[in-house]
Amino acid sequence: MSEDQTLDLDKLVSSRIERGVATVSLILENKKLGDEEIIRLVEMEVLAEVTHLELGENQISDKGVSVLCNSPFTKNLKVLNLKSNKITEIGAQFIAQAKNLTQLENLILKFNRIGEQGATYLAQSETLVNLTTLDLFRNHIGEAGAKAIKTSKNFRRVSRLRLD
Repeated sequence: MSEDQTLDLDKLVSSRIERGVATVSLILENKKLGDEEIIRLVEMEVLAEVTHLELGENQISDKGVSVLCNSPFTKNLKVLNLKSNKITEIGAQFIAQAKNLTQLENLILKFNRIGEQGATYLAQSETLVNLTTLDLFRNHIGEAGAKAIKTSKNFRRVSRLRLD
């Protein structure tokens, strides 16, 4: 975002958080968020309460994914939606190695660019073992990437899978 479009992230977050009985959702889809906004977001303590984080249709790149994955406030995430961003195999590697994402059950990465290598990183992840839903539609993962995902011993709990 340019300087003249500075986003009041605190106000946006407080207006987009939804508290349920067992879940806390933060819905920030299609808000023109880039890496700088994600860097600010991951420093907000309210993120520690969030179980469902919707960041689809933004402008988040691998840099934003890296800081998100390393935030001490992402340990309670069960749902992470990063559809339609600018994530490549490097971002997929950050997600696959994220020690804070062990509780993640749903990972939506459709319409990114993780490719075959990104799919392989995810398939080899030892931290994403609680996934039940994995959506990699339109990521150009190819046959080798699809095979890596389908045969992954770490994805035994995945019951909803969407590939290219």
